[in-house]
Amino acid sequence: MPEIEDPILRFISVVKFYLSGVKKPLNPILGETFTCYWEYPDHTRGYYISEQTSHHPPKSSYFYMAPEHNIRIDGALKPRSRFLGNSAASMMEGIAILRFLNRGTTRGGEK
Repeated sequence: MPEIEDPILRFISVVKFYLSGVKKPLNPILGETFTCYWEYPDHTRGYYISEQTSHHPPKSSYFYMAPEHNIRIDGALKPRSRFLGNSAASMMEGIAILRFLNRGTTRGGEK
């Protein structure tokens, strides 16, 4: 994504990435972490860490970084349940900040 020069095509790529579901809710005890990495076809890695940061209300914070691809994501998820008469719904609320580290003029890259 950071290599895409056209801002509209870059935006479309970001939306596809977000909708693919990289975010993962964590349901451990408070303070427990989940870590992993992805091995990409070009033999680079993307690293992920998430932590249960609040129990009431439940909240998970996460960090993803692919250093060689200049991508960084910071975020937080708050799962919510709603009871709708005869059914229940589960919703995932939160925020994700995606940065392209090789773009923009600030130290943190383009948001």
